[in-house]
Amino acid sequence: MKIEITQELLERYHQGKCSTDEQFAIKQWLQNIAESDFTISPPVDIQGIEDKTWTELSSRIFIEDEPRKTNRTWLLKVAASIVLITGFSFYIYHPAKKHQEKDNNLISYHEVNVPKGKKATCTLPDGTIIQLNSDSKLRYPEKFTDTSRVVEFEGEAFFTVAKDKKRPFSINSKQVIVRVLGTHFNLRAYPEENKTDVVVEEGRVMFSPKTKKSFLILTANQQGVYDTDQSLKQQSVYAAAYYSWRNNQLQFKDLKLSDIASTLERWYNVKVLINNNLLKNERYTGRFNNPDIKSVLNSLEFAIGLHYKITGNNVTIY
Repeated sequence: MKIEITQELLERYHQGKCSTDEQFAIKQWLQNIAESDFTISPPVDIQGIEDKTWTELSSRIFIEDEPRKTNRTWLLKVAASIVLITGFSFYIYHPAKKHQEKDNNLISYHEVNVPKGKKATCTLPDGTIIQLNSDSKLRYPEKFTDTSRVVEFEGEAFFTVAKDKKRPFSINSKQVIVRVLGTHFNLRAYPEENKTDVVVEEGRVMFSPKTKKSFLILTANQQGVYDTDQSLKQQSVYAAAYYSWRNNQLQFKDLKLSDIASTLERWYNVKVLINNNLLKNERYTGRFNNPDIKSVLNSLEFAIGLHYKITGNNVTIY
């Protein structure tokens, strides 16, 4: 008789209450995941899977690289709970705030808010490096626990997660949860946008909606997208194109003008008003290196046939 892998069954597995046949079925399920093409949609709510199953699953599907030999241990200690800013970056940093947890322990959290028109880079207590794009917010504990590393995030950022096989790294955003052990990936999760996506540069990433009983395991040059219509998609992409913003390169690939306007607002800290509704759905593809806003608008004017006017921090397109 075939045994269905459900959340309830996994919970009993965690508690050591499964029969021999049930234990065998779960181990076979994990093995099948390890040997699959890393796209899995079982009838299991991933939020209900506790750390024990995650650890066992991770040990099968993640390949741990050899540790690099460096002499920067003392640097990581210094960087443990501070935010490092590079180049033209700017940020608003909120000191640690204490919050009451269920076990009555007080945990201090740091918050980083990157305003529109700016970018920032921060280093977390475990050595994870996060490069934040404009209009992004990050919240993380002053000290991670011995079993997990969890942060809250909205906006766009490139994560270089420090490897730690015993402590999975989780990112909670409005719509999705991203879990990894140690990898490089770009996460775009602006709360006002109708989709959330992750693009993997290196390693493997578990991408799961909060309200859908499915998830994806993504590898290098793969993208996972979750729409507000609750569709979960996976595709192969050229990963570098999705995080070129780190090098101050602005790229649009067949985007609607309304979406481009939102990006311009974040990049240049301006307000963009499109007076002609017919223009909002016009699509555009282009790439710019370290552009000023007039260069972008001039290209749009030529390609789409629009007109624009800049008044202070306001841009009117008509």
